[in-house]
Amino acid sequence: MFNHELFSKKYHHSQQLSLSLITATILTITFPANACGPDFINRLLVDRNNTLLYMPEGNFAFEANKLAEIDKTLPIWKEAEATTQEKITEEMSSEDLRTSKIVEQMRASNSIEQAEALSKGLSAEERLYTLGAVAFKLMDKKAIDYFTQVTALPEDEQENYGLEAQYSLGRALMEDYSDEKQDRTLRTMDSHPDKTQLTLALAAFQKVIDRVKNGERDVGFLSLTSLGQQAKIHIWLGNLPVAAHLYAQQSAQGDESGNISLRLFTDMLVKPQNEKRLETAIKDPLIQQLVTIQLFSNKWTALNYEQESEKPKIAAKLFTLVTNASAESRFQGRDRLAALAYRTGHYDLAATLLKTSGDSALSWWLRAKMALRGGDIKAATAAYAKAAAGFPSAEIWATDPREPNILYGSDIQPTCRIAGEQGILALNRGDYLQAMTLFYRGKDIYVPDIMDIAERVLTINELKDFVDKNVPAVDVTPSKFKQELYEYGNINGGQALAPENALRNLLARRLMRAGRYNEALTYFLPGKQRQWAKEFADYLNIAHDLTADKLTRAQAYYQAAELQRFEGVQLFAYEMTPDYAIYGSNYSYVGDSYNRKDWQGGNWLREEQTSNNVAAAPVPFKNWIASKEAARAKAALPKTNNTFLHYRWKAVDLASQSAELLSPNSQAYTMVLCNAESWIRYKDKGWLKLYHRYTKKGTFYSKMIQNSESSFKCAAPDFGGGLNVK
Repeated sequence: MFNHELFSKKYHHSQQLSLSLITATILTITFPANACGPDFINRLLVDRNNTLLYMPEGNFAFEANKLAEIDKTLPIWKEAEATTQEKITEEMSSEDLRTSKIVEQMRASNSIEQAEALSKGLSAEERLYTLGAVAFKLMDKKAIDYFTQVTALPEDEQENYGLEAQYSLGRALMEDYSDEKQDRTLRTMDSHPDKTQLTLALAAFQKVIDRVKNGERDVGFLSLTSLGQQAKIHIWLGNLPVAAHLYAQQSAQGDESGNISLRLFTDMLVKPQNEKRLETAIKDPLIQQLVTIQLFSNKWTALNYEQESEKPKIAAKLFTLVTNASAESRFQGRDRLAALAYRTGHYDLAATLLKTSGDSALSWWLRAKMALRGGDIKAATAAYAKAAAGFPSAEIWATDPREPNILYGSDIQPTCRIAGEQGILALNRGDYLQAMTLFYRGKDIYVPDIMDIAERVLTINELKDFVDKNVPAVDVTPSKFKQELYEYGNINGGQALAPENALRNLLARRLMRAGRYNEALTYFLPGKQRQWAKEFADYLNIAHDLTADKLTRAQAYYQAAELQRFEGVQLFAYEMTPDYAIYGSNYSYVGDSYNRKDWQGGNWLREEQTSNNVAAAPVPFKNWIASKEAARAKAALPKTNNTFLHYRWKAVDLASQSAELLSPNSQAYTMVLCNAESWIRYKDKGWLKLYHRYTKKGTFYSKMIQNSESSFKCAAPDFGGGLNVK
């Protein structure tokens, strides 16, 4: 049997027309550019008050997929398996190849007559369908006749192209001649066939759907695309609720074009110039849900730049409209509506809506936040538990990577976000291990928060016990973990560390800072880090050995100092404050969860950024950091030189100990101090002390500058030279 793809357009082309045509027909969209900047990870602990009291935006794409029940008589859309033309050709018989060549020649024809002359040797089904395709390409109404003739053939004579012909008949009747190469602005609301012809097109698409429901194979998912085509026709006819239901069904079956079309359809509806149309359509509960999730997701693509400043006013009007309409219907999205009321400061209305929103996970999440606003932490804790149990672990309010950037949504995994909020309450009551357990559930999302708790709140032994019980090393980097983050130079091939390995790495560096070098080795990944850690420990063992000669000890001190200076990010750096190893120590300040300045609403480290497009609700401030936690966090920081790249000062201390064992008259003495001074030059006044030490005490320096034929340069210390030891 012939491969259909050789005779007709790829099925995904026709599916995309659902998006392209609705875009050209009903929307004029201005797309704003996204701002660019460092890709810092959002954090929950930086602004705990906001994290607990703010209701995150939903995701339109996710919500839209739930508007209709799956129709079990229709297929579930799935991605077609990739194949090549060469592979298809290899699997074809000689007869198939002969027929394919004829069809290819016919499709290249510039007239129906020319194509007809080339059709000798084809079956009636093949000839009529291909002639219909040629006529369709030429925008000739004869295509209707050819496709009709195919559908009139006996069933056993239209097995290859019967369904395609039925679908193509619908397209021809609605005069949908657009394709991906044509100008998509071709259509306007007034540029379409009359109602009689559109009614025939609706019937043609319905026959596609009915044939599939009755058991006909639908490898190209034409039944799902037909839903989208019917929706477009109903938009032309002004039947907006009907169109919405069709798109919702298409989306429920997994067809992405239905989901995107719903978004564009809703964008069209909420534009101020379509207010009258919306007031009529809003009586339908599905339209109410669409407007609600549009507001709930807070992602707008339909407003022109000049309308941006009007967004709060437009949103308020839409909210009132949908609230009033839903009061008279069996509305299924009252929990989303309650969340909207809460987010815009209508707390009394939110409380009223929650009374009838049922036991949905979102309702309990919102009840938890309402309880926190009222100061009832006990009730909030109970509500959080129900919310956490209600959300499926796989539920993600995130954007499909295939979705256009203009439709970008939030990136929230409710179970992880709720666990993080529960973790904040656990921190507040002093249950630090429970907080770590809760935050660790979101290890792929809230990495900095986990690291803050691991580094600033838990003791080393508490962290070690947690890691030993819960955090095994992994061999692969999760695909979801952003590759540009958590890089340690060339360590691990420049790849991002998996969260598990990153946490083990943090523990290893805490142990190194505490002088527990042998224990640290276990938690570094095999490779350079573990090798450097062992070398550092070996150097210090030699340096501390009072039975060894001074020169050997001095050299060991300096070797340890160099290793600490140049590999300090990998071996000693704090993951967060003050070194920010999580970002490769490329930034000197990326926020501090315990810095009051970073608790201000609207700062760029918040999970939700304040925007003039969102009605900002008044939020009562509460300091969720108890004194015991604050004391732990402060004690975990460096006792001296608590500044960015703090380990450099530790390296200077080691170099100074090396110099103590050397003669001031030696080259090694001068060069050890000269190099150490360069490590902290201009960072504080300590470098001047080092400079004065080797320039005033070191006779080697004095001899160098007195020699007019040479200039002084800081070189590597020569521990093998003469006069080295005191």
